Amino acid sequence: MDPGISRAEQLYLAWEDRQKSLTGLMGAGLDEQKMRQLKYQFLSEGLFRVSLRPTEMDRLYIQVLRFVTTKLRRQLYPNRVLRALVRLKGVVYDRGVHLRRFARAREENMYSLKSELSSLGLGGIGVKLEERLDYERQSVILEVASGLNTGEKLSLQVSLEKEDLGNYRLTGVNAQLLMEDGSKRDCFFSPASGINLTEAINLLRGGSVLKNYQGLDGKWEKTWVRVNDTGKDFSASPLLFSAGIGQGYDLKKQLLDHAIALECYAISADRVLRGLEQGNRMEIAVPDRDKFYIRAGPFENRLEFFDSAKKEIGFEQLKEMFLPVKLQPSFELGKVKELDQSKELVLGISR
Repeated sequence: MDPGISRAEQLYLAWEDRQKSLTGLMGAGLDEQKMRQLKYQFLSEGLFRVSLRPTEMDRLYIQVLRFVTTKLRRQLYPNRVLRALVRLKGVVYDRGVHLRRFARAREENMYSLKSELSSLGLGGIGVKLEERLDYERQSVILEVASGLNTGEKLSLQVSLEKEDLGNYRLTGVNAQLLMEDGSKRDCFFSPASGINLTEAINLLRGGSVLKNYQGLDGKWEKTWVRVNDTGKDFSASPLLFSAGIGQGYDLKKQLLDHAIALECYAISADRVLRGLEQGNRMEIAVPDRDKFYIRAGPFENRLEFFDSAKKEIGFEQLKEMFLPVKLQPSFELGKVKELDQSKELVLGISR
């Protein structure tokens, strides 16, 4: 558990939020006695949880909560004998039943969250969930720092929202990439976007990613995605979507056309195609010549070309670098190298 957070305090704040929600929902029809019963049950069950291995920050709030529940019990059960039986039942029976139910829900939720984070390339965060999730706060943000061997710096904020007892859900990841030149780019990726960590980095670098999305008609279609660079227009969607292939962008054809023009058929390799669809900037190494890079540009209906220093250049400029020299047969001209981004990520939790 996070030592900087009082679970008992969060429990009381959670009840206040619940009470406001119920008051807004029921309005004048609110039954005061029913509200006391709900409050008593909510705080009593919460005390079962936060009384286990309480921190120093918890102890004061626990005393306050016990005073509140005792007062509520007197109001709900004026008869001393009945009140004593209710208290005894809570200690002997209700406490064990609730804690077992909570432990089971927490374990299942922890497994589900770790699996989801792992599928997004954020498996390194999963090992810290036990330390950071106290299961009393309404929302939790895990801050992650990542160093890339390219000289860039990546920071992530993984947001979790409490749904019910022992259950949090992932609401999204806000990612910010600090470039080598000092410029920054950030974007919020919701779980519905299906963007994993590698794709998120490629998008923040200015690339486009081809994803499968289900339309309103229930059909699945391939869609190109990129980060929305609208400056200060915060009302705009953080991601831009394009039907891509359906709008005339045929990446495979573009690769083949450029490979023929350059007489470098390594460009049209299947591995290049797959890498570009993931948003990678693919390296093309040519014997006796400088390497260069390519990246998909579906929103401009073109391929993007970069020199060995990763500075963007035009295709005609690239042709001038190649064609003056007579090369060996085209199918032997190049080797494709995809940057192994998995080695660039060194994740570490920071508070």
